[in-house]
Amino acid sequence: MTGLPRPELGRRLALRLPLLWVLLLLLPALTSFSSLHAWDVDPQALLLVSGWLIVVALLLLPPALFYALSLPLAAFGVAASYAHASRQIDLLELLSQWRQFKPQEWLSALQPYALELLLVPTLLALLAGACWHWGWRPARRPLLLCAASGLLLALWAPSAVWPRAWPANLLLLGISQLPGGQRLVGDWAPHADDDNPRGDGRSWQPRRLQAAPQPETYVLVIGESLRADFLGECGGRWKVRAAAPDALLACDTTAGSNATHTSVPLLIGRDAPGGRYRVPRDSSFISAFAELGFETHWLAQHGRAVAWPEALHQVYPTQVARDREQLLPLLEQALARPAPRKLVVLHADNAHAPYCGKFRAAEAPHAVDCGQLGDLPDATTLPQFRAAYANAVDESMAFVNAVVERLRTQPGEVFVAFTPDHGENLLDDRRQLYQHALRHPSRWDIQVPMLFWANPAWRQRQPQAWAQLQANRDAPLMHADLVPTLLGAAGIQYVETRDGVVNLLAKPVATPRRRLVQRSLGATTDWETLLHEVRP
Repeated sequence: MTGLPRPELGRRLALRLPLLWVLLLLLPALTSFSSLHAWDVDPQALLLVSGWLIVVALLLLPPALFYALSLPLAAFGVAASYAHASRQIDLLELLSQWRQFKPQEWLSALQPYALELLLVPTLLALLAGACWHWGWRPARRPLLLCAASGLLLALWAPSAVWPRAWPANLLLLGISQLPGGQRLVGDWAPHADDDNPRGDGRSWQPRRLQAAPQPETYVLVIGESLRADFLGECGGRWKVRAAAPDALLACDTTAGSNATHTSVPLLIGRDAPGGRYRVPRDSSFISAFAELGFETHWLAQHGRAVAWPEALHQVYPTQVARDREQLLPLLEQALARPAPRKLVVLHADNAHAPYCGKFRAAEAPHAVDCGQLGDLPDATTLPQFRAAYANAVDESMAFVNAVVERLRTQPGEVFVAFTPDHGENLLDDRRQLYQHALRHPSRWDIQVPMLFWANPAWRQRQPQAWAQLQANRDAPLMHADLVPTLLGAAGIQYVETRDGVVNLLAKPVATPRRRLVQRSLGATTDWETLLHEVRP
């Protein structure tokens, strides 16, 4: 019988056992705690930071302490990965709600896994013991190497990644359960929808130097998946109905991001792209109107957790219907209320895929056989996909025009703004991208239109402001300009925390202008870079 000499076996075990343990500890970072959403943090950065935390602990802690502390982490990591793979359950989010469950409910849920709960920790303990007994140990602790690599990683990885990395997220979970720690939930569960991450927010300190004559109505329409170059006013060659003739339509506007979950919170707030949280901890602009006595409404085809608005009246229809059928009656109800000052936000579904569900075939400008489209376009079906999308854009403009037509009869002063949350990819360049909310934004899902309309009463009282808005129509605009302009339309001054945003009613847009776009939480790009990526 032959075999490896004992010293050689020992050397191999010394290297392989710690490596196996580190890979085991990394398992949840590769699976259950990885970034699953395109708008979330970069999954590669998340994995690298998690790996650094684990390796540094291995290098700096005494072996007995390292394996003792990491044994429960390994057990929890195996359980988290199994729960994610078998039941699509996030154990961190489940544990954050432990107070909501009775002890008997926990026992009932864990009872089917009683054997695994005994066997897995036992096997892991044996492996940890073997690692401690035979595993490689550094001759000296590389403090300088760990510090230098950590500094380089901190400079490269966005700050939003660090609290999400494993096992830092488990530590944050424990801290979040302490009094006053609930706000930390947004760090390790940015897509949780059971608690308002804005909390009480912060006051915008709004003030009006001179109140407008009553009544007054301000309306923001947030669209969906509508790119600018499909509109005739923006050079589009598709037959799409024009905007209201007395509206101002700007074609060169960049969205804050290419995903609804991050674009809408940015659109209605005063945080810049690339922040740490999906929904900022600040209040939205709605609170500024509310503080000055406006009755506020949020009427949306999308759920509350998308943006967590503070509107007094919020309606989220559960039945599926097109925007004109769904939102116009809700707008009518809001306008009929006796309050003299109103802010109304309509969050529409517009041209979101699947496009065929967004328009009426009898009214659409293009004939499309929706039954032949399939799920994804290719070279043969792309013209029909684009025709269906053009029909959805046409219906989107019909909805916006219907809102304007209704507001023509509204008493007092009225000001309306419309912009979609992002655009759409339709296999436009060599990358062959489709839809939106992809890992990296493109020029096609970022360039959107922005429309403004005001009734004669508003324009007559503020002719210079309307003239300045007209002058800015062809300037390079950003979503970030919308809130300053809406508040400016109401004569509201407030505390602005961003640089480079413009109240389009008050001053011209300076050019050239760097327009930031969010790639993921904590990371940004800009419009010029997106244009460069399209060039051959």
